[in-house]
Amino acid sequence: MKRILPVLVFLFVALGSDLLAQERIMLNGVIQSDSVLLPDIHILNLSSRQGTISGFDGEFRISAAVNDTLIFSGIQFHTLGLIVDEEILERRYLKIELKPKIEELSEIELKGHDLDGLFYIDTRRMRDSLPLVTDEAVDFSNQGYDDPTSGNYVVPSANILNLVSMIGKKKRKENAEKNNLIQQKRQAPANLRKELGDDVFVSQMGIPKTHIEPFIRYCQKKKIIDLYVEGRLMEVIDILIKEKDNYIRERLN
Repeated sequence: MKRILPVLVFLFVALGSDLLAQERIMLNGVIQSDSVLLPDIHILNLSSRQGTISGFDGEFRISAAVNDTLIFSGIQFHTLGLIVDEEILERRYLKIELKPKIEELSEIELKGHDLDGLFYIDTRRMRDSLPLVTDEAVDFSNQGYDDPTSGNYVVPSANILNLVSMIGKKKRKENAEKNNLIQQKRQAPANLRKELGDDVFVSQMGIPKTHIEPFIRYCQKKKIIDLYVEGRLMEVIDILIKEKDNYIRERLN
């Protein structure tokens, strides 16, 4: 019994110190961008793996301890990482400013002969954009197609030009969207690393700096690149945390 007692005392002291180090305090805060309060922003405590969402007035509450990492993310804003220090815990209040993402519009091609799909308007435009076509060739006034109130106001099967144009537009749009998605997936590992910051991977997950992007690609078996492109960052972070031990065991040991 005399031998066991010092061991129990040591364990009690060690556990007590650990509990004090891990004690978390409830923090209140508000999230804004250019003085506009932001609702529906995801807040995740990366250390405790607990999260919440800001309310309609931008306010939120989350528990945290010293050295915990808080992640703030929204689809239209750059992700912000914050390491909690003693000053934050003393104030028990956070005021977060997020920077909006500036999206560049894809290049589009405008042509003078684009059609509206209204036959009586499009045939008039064709007279200006197709000089080789005579007025008589596109004059359907005798058939009533020029008058929207006419019972004959229908798009005839001969309007192949309009159909081909619509199909072409749809195909070009599909190709542009496909190419854009491929480009986003190629850039996803680098963008994810930049958004979270190397310190999150190195300090919080134990992944060496040279292994960060290989680790992200390793987690693609859980579809994290697809999730990241879809803006589901919270799910991506959860997968990274769950897979870090497997990666370290398989690739680093």
